[in-house]
Amino acid sequence: MSTAAPKAPARSKKPAALRLADFPGVAPIAIFAIVFLYVPILITTLYAFNDGDSALVWKGFSLRWFPAVFQNANLLSAVRVSLQIAIVATIVSTVFAILFALSVERLRVRGSAIATAILSAPLVIPEIVLAVATLGFIRMIGLQPGMLALILAHTSFCIPFALMPIRARLKGLGTDYFEAATDLGASTWQIFRRITIPLLVPGIISGAILAFVISLDDFIISNFLSASGATPLPVFLFSLIRRGASPAVNVVATLLLVLAIVVTTITFMQSQRRSKQHA
Repeated sequence: MSTAAPKAPARSKKPAALRLADFPGVAPIAIFAIVFLYVPILITTLYAFNDGDSALVWKGFSLRWFPAVFQNANLLSAVRVSLQIAIVATIVSTVFAILFALSVERLRVRGSAIATAILSAPLVIPEIVLAVATLGFIRMIGLQPGMLALILAHTSFCIPFALMPIRARLKGLGTDYFEAATDLGASTWQIFRRITIPLLVPGIISGAILAFVISLDDFIISNFLSASGATPLPVFLFSLIRRGASPAVNVVATLLLVLAIVVTTITFMQSQRRSKQHA
């Protein structure tokens, strides 16, 4: 009696790859969004090399506005104020975000959700509301607009931005590393210093960079809390534009763009190098 050979299991067909043509209307919208976002940046960079006195009227290629920017004492003072605020706010908000991310994991589910929602409120509350509330609060406690008020406001505003990458990194680690360290007799401080912090470094770096950029770029809160001698760069640039934009504004924007590209590139390269080391 002949027996039929067993049939080979049927191979599952891979789903067909989606094509942009399957979504009519998406391509024009995407192209428009890219053009709308990046063409103004290219124009701003190009007009930083304008020889004329207007930021929007091309008079020829020149580098004369670059040394003019570095010789403007008021502009350099605004840059210094913004950097001081951003550095202090970044350090304090990142440290607070690390401590919060580690402590909130020990709370109950309901307590963790409530604490996270309260701390993340600045992400959803309109910034103009935060600016008005912050100004009213510092008036109530007897503090005047200025450097200290700006640092306090920027720090509290940057905490949720620093927290997001750190908490995401912590959740991705799981509990295996910490349970193994505990079984081997490591103390809480040893686990924190030798395991937790090294593993959280990518999230800490991402959170710190995000907090720094948010602080350096903030205008609304800075505009409400700035004072004579403590004028951040965005507020100073806005005052320049109101008086008549010059190519100096384009130069500052170009330099900030270059700084952002350099920082992002260095961070990406370090992340790739660290991933190869752990592979």
